[in-house]
Amino acid sequence: MNVMDMNKVVECSNSNLLEDLWVIISKKLNTTIDVVRFRSICRFWRSLLPPPPASHNLCIPHQNYFLLQTKIYHIEPSPHDHNPSTSCSNQGGIIKVFQNSNSSKLYLFDLFTNTRIRAEENTEKVLDLMNFRVVELSEVYTRSHHEDKIGFKCASRNNVCNVCNICKVILFSIEGRCMVFALHNDKELTVSNIGEKENIMLNDDCRENKYFDDIIHYKGQLYVVDKMGTIFWINALSLKLVQFSPKNMYHCAENRHIRVNSNINKKQLVEYDGGLYVVDLYINDERYYKRGYFLKAVFVEVYKLDQEWGKWLKVKDLGDVSFVLDKDTNFALLARDYYGCEENCIYFYYESRASCFNLKSLESKPADKFWIGPTLFHPVIN
Repeated sequence: MNVMDMNKVVECSNSNLLEDLWVIISKKLNTTIDVVRFRSICRFWRSLLPPPPASHNLCIPHQNYFLLQTKIYHIEPSPHDHNPSTSCSNQGGIIKVFQNSNSSKLYLFDLFTNTRIRAEENTEKVLDLMNFRVVELSEVYTRSHHEDKIGFKCASRNNVCNVCNICKVILFSIEGRCMVFALHNDKELTVSNIGEKENIMLNDDCRENKYFDDIIHYKGQLYVVDKMGTIFWINALSLKLVQFSPKNMYHCAENRHIRVNSNINKKQLVEYDGGLYVVDLYINDERYYKRGYFLKAVFVEVYKLDQEWGKWLKVKDLGDVSFVLDKDTNFALLARDYYGCEENCIYFYYESRASCFNLKSLESKPADKFWIGPTLFHPVIN
């Protein structure tokens, strides 16, 4: 039961519900935000549920850097706050939240850059979570030189900072060990145990594949994808890579001229509706002239792994779904639930801006911001 559904109930002192029922409801709350909102209703409800315990996983020291926990939430206005005169009032947005482990304050960060989002100058704003439904979409970790902030620029001048060379990290626990799988900008994949300095580079048994484009936590296991679109399962006990999918033959046959001329090619793993997808992103860095503007050539293809038959299926239409290639993770969205989000699109970040590639028109354009709803924040009222 969502806490917002409880808000429709009148003052708890006038409620006919038995105390035992409220106790049962309180035990069904699984997230920190739901617990906080439940306790904010009245004194009686606060007596039923203790404050959420402080998380010890907000900041994890590891080697010479820190792993900071961030969470991505879907927030949307509650039905009883719906304004019929505003067409977008029933749509929500996405927020990415980082909690400072020292002060317990929550900070908002940009979905694609991990830079902190600040209120307009001279205007303090708040986000009243009592007016919204809040659903946790994912919990991820990002690396940092500091234990209390992310989204900073490294001061190193020699370009050998191993922290800045890491583009994605995944924490994975097995048999009492907490392991850090790190994908580097040079596409090497390393693994280390929390509290230990040794890093082990992973590759397949034939040592033919040691460069990978992406890593994902999928159905309780870890998988990586190489430049040919082949997916490997990571055996976390033996640290061996086991081929999980065939080579993507579409990658070898179609649109070869695009692949040959593209100096940037990244394959990203996305989980959607229980299936595993690969997003093939190509960017031609040579500028060309079109309709009076100098543009970059961007091309995107999407493939779904048919795990039953062991083959790749090319996806030309995602319907009302879109994929988001975030700074720390990738995920799928139902476009109609987010203000400004377009369906059948791939959202990605390149050259200091978020872009949107439409799979139907095969065109790319600057993305409208759906990750910060325009009506979610309100001025502070003293």
